[in-house]
Formats: sequence, C-alpha cells, structure tokens
Amino acid sequence: MFISIIVLAALLGLLRGGRLANLTGIRLKYPLLILFSVLVEYACLFLMQSGILSSRPVVFASVVAHYCLLFTFVWFNRKLPFLWCAGAGSLLNFIVILLNGGSMPLSPRVTEIAVSSSNLRHLLEGRYLTYHIINENTRLWFLGDVIQVPWPFSGFISIGDILLYAGVFLLIQSIVANSIRMDPSIKIKSMGGS
Repeated sequence: MFISIIVLAALLGLLRGGRLANLTGIRLKYPLLILFSVLVEYACLFLMQSGILSSRPVVFASVVAHYCLLFTFVWFNRKLPFLWCAGAGSLLNFIVILLNGGSMPLSPRVTEIAVSSSNLRHLLEGRYLTYHIINENTRLWFLGDVIQVPWPFSGFISIGDILLYAGVFLLIQSIVANSIRMDPSIKIKSMGGS
C-alpha cells in the first residue's frame, strides 16, 4: 500500500506539471537513518517468521530502536513540508505499540478476511510478536489497525497510518510538482516569487 501511495503522489505531481527529476533535488539529512530503521523492522519480521526470534524483550527493543531511528530522521528533516504529518502518524503508532508491550493491536475481523494468509497463520501461531488481535487487555485499541482497507489491499490500517500516508503523499506530490524546493540546509524556498 505504501508503494501505491508514493506512485499516486508522483502521478498527481506530474499532472500538476511537475517532473520526477525534481525528487533528485531533495537533500535529506542523515538519510541512512531511514535505511537502518527499515532494516531493523524487516530483520525483526524475518527472524520472527523464521522462528528464530521469539523473545518479547528483544522484539520490544527492536521496535523501540526502529522508531527511535525514524523519529531522529524526522527531527533532522523537520523543515520538509508535510513531514510533521508523517511524524505525527508514526508517533501515534509508536504510542499504542509501546503501551501494548511492543505489539500493534489488530482488528479481530482479520480472521474473517485473511483466512488463507500466511501472515495470519504466523500471527495465530504466536510468531508475530509485533501484532496481536485486540482483547480485553489491549490498551488504546482504537489507535490500532482497526480501519479496514477495501480491495485491492484487503487489510487494516490505523489512524497513525492514515496520517503517515497523508504526510508522505503530500510531500512527494509537492516535490514532483515543484511547488517547493529544498536547499542543502533544507530550507523551504518559495517557487512563486513571494
């Protein structure tokens, strides 16, 4: 879904008369923070699926490390327009995950729409320590993945995900449309001459 958001944002930017080449003009501060954040997340996911990682404290530490790297990147690049929206969404996700011991609450309806999913099988087998189906002990369940996304995605997202996707969408389409331009110190310069 995240890739679809990026593609749609780029298409909107093109429809507004922009160019994809504008994306290469953005100078990010410490872009490796994002790479390391993603690597931590996917390494943890792979190890859980493989049955290698089954320690909740280690998973919790991995989740915290993932979000700390992400928030550090957002802080250093906070002058990028709309990044605050993506950061706010990530913060909401982090809060609910933190309060639930490193696990994102997931709608019970997932068992109805993803019956044949290998991810659901891993979840029910207890391999996905970063997700749990909402129960009576779940805290702030309404911030979890409870909003159903229709076909072709057929999944659930959170309020935080919506803010995150909105921030990324608005940022990319504005860059492609050349409605903003960033200098090396990531200061916004108006393209309208004002």
